[in-house]
Amino acid sequence: MNSSFLFPLTFYSASLESWAADLHASCLEADQCFLEQIVHYKAVNDMEHEFLLVSVRHPAGSLLYLGVDRNAEEGNPEQVSDKSSSSRYILDTLMNSSSSTSTSSPSTAMPPVGTAFDGVQISHDGTPAPILARHGPVLPLNTLTFPRATPSTRPSLLHLSVLLLVIRADFPSYVLLKHQCYFFARSTLLCLAALFDGAEEPHPEHGALQGTWRGAHVSFYEAGKTAVQNMLLLPLVDFPVLLVPAGLFALYSAVRLYDGHTVSNTDDRRKIGDDKIMKQDLLQRYREAWSRFTLERERVQMMA
Repeated sequence: MNSSFLFPLTFYSASLESWAADLHASCLEADQCFLEQIVHYKAVNDMEHEFLLVSVRHPAGSLLYLGVDRNAEEGNPEQVSDKSSSSRYILDTLMNSSSSTSTSSPSTAMPPVGTAFDGVQISHDGTPAPILARHGPVLPLNTLTFPRATPSTRPSLLHLSVLLLVIRADFPSYVLLKHQCYFFARSTLLCLAALFDGAEEPHPEHGALQGTWRGAHVSFYEAGKTAVQNMLLLPLVDFPVLLVPAGLFALYSAVRLYDGHTVSNTDDRRKIGDDKIMKQDLLQRYREAWSRFTLERERVQMMA
């Protein structure tokens, strides 16, 4: 086992692909490192970046802490070294199947956008402090635990790695109003909760801030963008209406969300957003990928 991927001597930070490949190749007990808690955080800064802090229990009893997040990145994603046939198999399979079988993949349905950088960080001092510190002041938004999980149904680091790879394979692009840091974090939480009978507990004071920027949910901006696009299609005779675009923008955003759904409060808005995520077939994609991954992993172990 290469312990640098669990207990690094210095702060560890790498692309999701590199971390997963190294984990699959080097960490023999990764399937015995179980997730205990995941906290969804928001940074209190201009960008209001959202990320996950994952608490993992090592079979020896100690806790380790991982940060998981999505950022925008220009150019090509970091190339993955061929650490093992198992990791190469799962990465190639996920990427190839997403491009050939998914008819609703945003990467084919949308115009070219920047490739996302999905990263993993690991604390080097046994506390979450180094991960939280890199984001500045932060607020906890939501906590996921697995109180009903049994030893045979608890999610492990391996489960997490495959799920993150599935999300990245299906949504590799950073799309500001759709597939940004909030989408990556929220998709991970929703899938883990559904797959492993997790229990979510929104923070009583800050929970409503998830998926927001400057106090407004991201869907407000998406709806406003649609409103502006619709304005640009108006006949010239209708353009006097645009003398009050701010009011029209606010009205449109307040009453519409995602394909015309009517919303009345923040909970409705978040529920519709969650439903959209869960309609992306991520659960089924994960189950298929996990099945292929475990079969290949068993084959490699038998050959060793």
